[in-house]
Amino acid sequence: MRYLGGKSRICKEISNIINNIKGNLYIEPFVGGAWVTQYVEYNKKYAYDINPYLISLYKKLQEGWIPPESITENDYKKAKNNEVSPHLRAFIGFGCSFAGKWFGGFARDNRNRNYCENAKNSLLKKFKKLKNVVFECKNYKELNPTGATVHCDPPYSKTTKYDYVKNFNTAEFWEYVRKWSKNNTVIISEYLAPDDFNCITEFKTKTEIRNKNNEREDRIERLFSKNKILLPYNKIF
Repeated sequence: MRYLGGKSRICKEISNIINNIKGNLYIEPFVGGAWVTQYVEYNKKYAYDINPYLISLYKKLQEGWIPPESITENDYKKAKNNEVSPHLRAFIGFGCSFAGKWFGGFARDNRNRNYCENAKNSLLKKFKKLKNVVFECKNYKELNPTGATVHCDPPYSKTTKYDYVKNFNTAEFWEYVRKWSKNNTVIISEYLAPDDFNCITEFKTKTEIRNKNNEREDRIERLFSKNKILLPYNKIF
């Protein structure tokens, strides 16, 4: 399922770094599209998000719910107006929207691609690996992790936001990360970070949103941490 800011292209690289860190407890405060979570090999995995519809979708998928193969534009409007079940609203709001942006417009193109079917197939494949994850709807500020490996993929500063994160306070987030880093190994996905955080590694990616020339723009995704991180190829940061 497409998800604005999702890590579909670099999820395996990020999970390899996480799996190289010795630990048993993994926490993801901003689970989003759950791309990284599916490849993390820890025994205990907890994934949180502030969007209650998204968490409802993930719990229903764990119960065996099968998403629809197609929806109409009228179905999309009903979901946007909150006239469908919470889990179906999340499926349509992300999986059937332009660029995976929460109700960012009914997804369509000139090739008659079935975005709904693509989202269904992607989710069902992904959730074969997510059956044992504990999903909960929580604000990251409610968490108080200890002895965990924490991967934060917050709403990036100076980027497109949606309703549930439009007032996200980036400076406040970094203060929480500083506190968590004292008793946990914390890795943060972002484009930029404060000076007291080290850049572990970076990846060149393309955004889902196209510019006026119908081209996807290049971006440099980075991983940051205040902790010492041993990369899979034995370079320490």
